[in-house]
Amino acid sequence: MNSHKVGRNDPCPCGSGKKFKKCCLDAQRLDGSSSGLLQDDAPDFVSSALEEAEGRMLAYDPFIEPDPEQWLALDEEERIDLVMDYHQRAGIRLPRPELHATLHAVVESQIADPELPVRSTVERLMDEGLDRHEAIHAVGSVLAGHMNDLVRNFEERGAKPGTGAGEDPNVRYFEQLKALTAEQWLRSG
Repeated sequence: MNSHKVGRNDPCPCGSGKKFKKCCLDAQRLDGSSSGLLQDDAPDFVSSALEEAEGRMLAYDPFIEPDPEQWLALDEEERIDLVMDYHQRAGIRLPRPELHATLHAVVESQIADPELPVRSTVERLMDEGLDRHEAIHAVGSVLAGHMNDLVRNFEERGAKPGTGAGEDPNVRYFEQLKALTAEQWLRSG
């Protein structure tokens, strides 16, 4: 077997010029007539990709919480690509799809981190009537505003966030999440 593993974002070995995930990853087939082992004639790159993908997330749906361990095991580019793929499959057109997907991916990563208050915020927003996708957008809107404030403060003061004595740049973000309500987010537009 070829020792080179083909990653999802690598060029497809078939020579199409596309990324492997957009070309041959979905075309991988298992031998249905036997124990589910790969067919003997399966190309090495397919075998390698299946081994690499074992236990990995292959699709994203914002209405269903991804397994936190699987989500956090992905690299940031894979997370963003999964979110972008979802929005494309769903036919959702966005003016800045990569920025949108990046915020989704960051919020999902924060939800997956049990140390952060983001999971409880999303759960509370869902209890208040938002679906999971809307709750991610609500948290993402607070995150985007927080990041904008950090950049603006840096530009105005020339000080890096969190450089003051005992200053944590995320305290304000977490306070804003605690104050966020579904009604408030729905009214915002």
